[in-house]
Amino acid sequence: MKRLLFAAIFLTSLLLPASAWAKANTVLIHPGETLYARFEIKGKKLKLTSYGKEKDESAQVIFTMGPDTKQPNLLYSLKIENKLPHDLVYKMEMRSIKRNLEMAVPVSPVVAGKVAFENYPLLVEVLAAYDFQLDL
Repeated sequence: MKRLLFAAIFLTSLLLPASAWAKANTVLIHPGETLYARFEIKGKKLKLTSYGKEKDESAQVIFTMGPDTKQPNLLYSLKIENKLPHDLVYKMEMRSIKRNLEMAVPVSPVVAGKVAFENYPLLVEVLAAYDFQLDL
């Protein structure tokens, strides 16, 4: 447990450029939120057309962030549901506004029609998902 916490603090201390902070094609996810996103498909690229908290049956990607079921005092779990016809590839940044920290984090692609889970430390106040693409 101490090693996991130490690793999370170490990773968040590394400041990387905030490439997604000002981008329009970015989904900002806060703890406790479920967001429904719609995209316009342009070949391999995806353009975010809308996202919001209101339940949307036609949403193509659903992001849900909440406490991890196994370690709720240490981690958040992000659930990404991909309803697109191809695998979803994206980039992610975790941010702590209070501590003025931002860090790009590696993520796994989400298989078409499946659900993926990513874990983040409790220090995270906002996750920024951006640079959405289809893996054709």
